[in-house]
Amino acid sequence: MCRFLAYHGPPVRLHELLYKPEHSLIHQSVHANERKEPLNGDGWGVGWYAPGVSEQPGLYRTLHPAWSDDNMRHVSPVVETPLFLAHVRAASPGLAVQQLNCHPFRGGRHDHRDPEELDAVERGRRRMLFMHNGVIGGYRKVIRRLHQQLSDDLFHSIQGSTDSEHAFAVIQEALGEAAAKPSLEDLSDAVRRGLTFLHDLKHQVGAGEEDTHANFLLTDGACMVATRYADESVEDPPSLYVGQAGSFFCEEGRLGAREPDQATSVLIASERLWEDDEVWQRVPRNHMVKVAPDRTVEMEPLATQV
Repeated sequence: MCRFLAYHGPPVRLHELLYKPEHSLIHQSVHANERKEPLNGDGWGVGWYAPGVSEQPGLYRTLHPAWSDDNMRHVSPVVETPLFLAHVRAASPGLAVQQLNCHPFRGGRHDHRDPEELDAVERGRRRMLFMHNGVIGGYRKVIRRLHQQLSDDLFHSIQGSTDSEHAFAVIQEALGEAAAKPSLEDLSDAVRRGLTFLHDLKHQVGAGEEDTHANFLLTDGACMVATRYADESVEDPPSLYVGQAGSFFCEEGRLGAREPDQATSVLIASERLWEDDEVWQRVPRNHMVKVAPDRTVEMEPLATQV
C-alpha cells in the first residue's frame, strides 16, 4: 500500500512538511510504520496550488524513489503553498511502474492549451487533484465496462493504467457539470457516487469477492474530501489520520503544533507525522472527511456497502 499526505492551511514551504519531520512522508517512503512492507519506492509525486499565480495546480511526478530524489529536495524549500498533496507509491501487483502511474493525478485532459481556451467544466476539472491508497476490487474484470461508461473526454483523459486514475475518472463523471465550480457537497457526493459505481460494477462482472479498500483524497484547491473505505471482508484496511491545529512547525526534526484547539491548519495523512493525541485523530473505518475552504473539518460515516 502507498502512503500519502495532504495539507490545507496558511501557506507553508513544502520542505517543512515533506522533509524536515522525523517521520515525514519521505521517511515513510523507506520506513512506513503502519504497513507490512515498509518500502514505497515505485515513484512519487507532489501537487500544489499557487493562488495569484495560476488557477491550475503545479504537478511534479517522477519514477525516482522519494528518498533519493534530489530535484524536489532542492525545489521544496522555495515552494510556498496553502494546499498540497504528496504521495509515495508502492505499485499494486501487475500494474506498471511508470511515471504516468504516479500520483497525484490532475483532472481533465492532459494537453497544454491556455485555460482561456477551455470551457468551464474542463477548467474546473483541471483544478482538481486526486490520490489513492488501496486497491479497487475486480479492476481487471471491470475496466472494459468502466471505459464504456465514461464520456469521450474523460476516457481520453486517462494516461496511465492504474485503478486509481480510473477511479478518478469515474468521480469526475459523477461530478458532471458541477465540476465548473463545485461546492464541498458536490465533491463529497461525487466521491460517494464513484465508490457506489465501482462497488456495483465489480458485482455485475462477478468479482464481488475481490476486496476494495479505498483511501481517496480529492481537492479542487479550495475544499478537500478524503475517505477511509474497505469492504467488510478486509480485516485491516489502510490507516488514515486527520491532524488539526492553528499551525504546524518543525524544530530539530520534530514536528509540532501551535494552538491545537484552533483548526486553521489541517493535515490528512496515511500515518501520523508525530505522536500527539491532541492533534491527531484516527479516521474510523468507512468514514469520509470533508474539509471546507475555511478549514472546518467534518467527519461522517460511509455506508458499509457505500
